[in-house]
Amino acid sequence: MNRRNFLILSGLSTTGVLAGSAAFRVGRFWWDQEPAKAYQVLSRHEGLVAEAVVDTLFPGDHLGMPNGNEVGVVEVFDDYLGALDPHMANLLRLLLHAIDDLAITSGLAMTRFHLRPRQERIEILNGWDTSRLKARREVFKGLKMIFSMGYCESPRVIRAAGIDYECGGWQ
Repeated sequence: MNRRNFLILSGLSTTGVLAGSAAFRVGRFWWDQEPAKAYQVLSRHEGLVAEAVVDTLFPGDHLGMPNGNEVGVVEVFDDYLGALDPHMANLLRLLLHAIDDLAITSGLAMTRFHLRPRQERIEILNGWDTSRLKARREVFKGLKMIFSMGYCESPRVIRAAGIDYECGGWQ
């Protein structure tokens, strides 16, 4: 075997191992997990990741805006997933796993997204938001929109924002 064939074979073998590992990770650990008792669709781990994302996107403030987890954004997201086609719901759940697992490669901490402090989570989500890969930006934009709907439709958030909504709505 000459050097060129050895390098080609090594490259193909490495690619095959990486692709196989990724497929195993997605198929064994990410895809179609059993829902946790607290949720209709989300697993316990997915709930933790969703809570970390929501806490990062909607941390609340000293002016009275509540934290996204305090107003039940993850529960709204879980209900939304329950109303979707199961295949589409699984794809959104895969996105949560991707955010959590890919955070390991971000920085030197080698820690999953949901275990990091808020400031590091902000930087990681900013990376998704400003990624040079359009597909990565777009899927994250969709996830943010779903979480934003859950947050902005909360009566506590609407009241904290000073919006008077009484058109047959909340009293």
